[in-house]
Amino acid sequence: MTKIHSGVFDRVTFVVLALSVLVTFGCSDHQKRRWRYRSAEQNLQTALQAEHPDERRDAVARIGESGYADREDVFHVLDAVARTDPVIQIRCIAVRTFTQYDDARPVGTLLTILQAKNPSDQALPPDDDLRWETVTALAALARKGVMSEAQRELVCRILIKLLETDPSRNVRIVAAKALAEFKDRQVLLPLIRSLRNEDFGIADRAEQSLIALTGVTHSYDADAWEAWVARVEDPFAHAGRVPQTTRPAGPTWWDKQARAWRRAIKLSND
Repeated sequence: MTKIHSGVFDRVTFVVLALSVLVTFGCSDHQKRRWRYRSAEQNLQTALQAEHPDERRDAVARIGESGYADREDVFHVLDAVARTDPVIQIRCIAVRTFTQYDDARPVGTLLTILQAKNPSDQALPPDDDLRWETVTALAALARKGVMSEAQRELVCRILIKLLETDPSRNVRIVAAKALAEFKDRQVLLPLIRSLRNEDFGIADRAEQSLIALTGVTHSYDADAWEAWVARVEDPFAHAGRVPQTTRPAGPTWWDKQARAWRRAIKLSND
């Protein structure tokens, strides 16, 4: 009887130890957070008041993974973190959470971040990574159609400025991508000018946004685009259409024959 109890105890001990090792070494941060429950109130307090950055980061990540991120009290915490936390990574997590929202509450926060120049009560200046995250979040909200006309106008102007003047190529690329959400003539010429950029990543993103907005392509030819925009009455009439020359080509006759031969060889070996 003692041996039986001892064997059961050993197996239970082994399982507990194995789970502990799995949690410690084999799980992602998200999985680890699931093992350590914290209430919404605990997360909110930690996100704002914890002295150690790792604790604040974990709390903000928990909020983003929760089902209560759009609560009014939670929004105010995320707003404060996104604008004023001294650690850029934590601010980025808060901004990324704003993409879950189906209303315009985060728009003001995101605009404040992008326009911050010097440290103030309103917001700390963003670095390249935070500007990238902020533009991505604004594009997501624009796609959902939650912005007012005034907000859309301001966001559009800021995106154009970022596309043309931001020192980070990644920010310029994501700004070009975000402008595809704005069917407004004022975005066309900045995108066309970007086709002349020596950085192909920027030029390619500008061409893709022009295609999304107009449904046509001029194969990166800025002069052809300018001429086309000047003569058409409604450049957005075919927005969303994929022009024939941008569609992936189907397999050639030679591709089909090669696939047939490989299939035949595989069957014969089987």
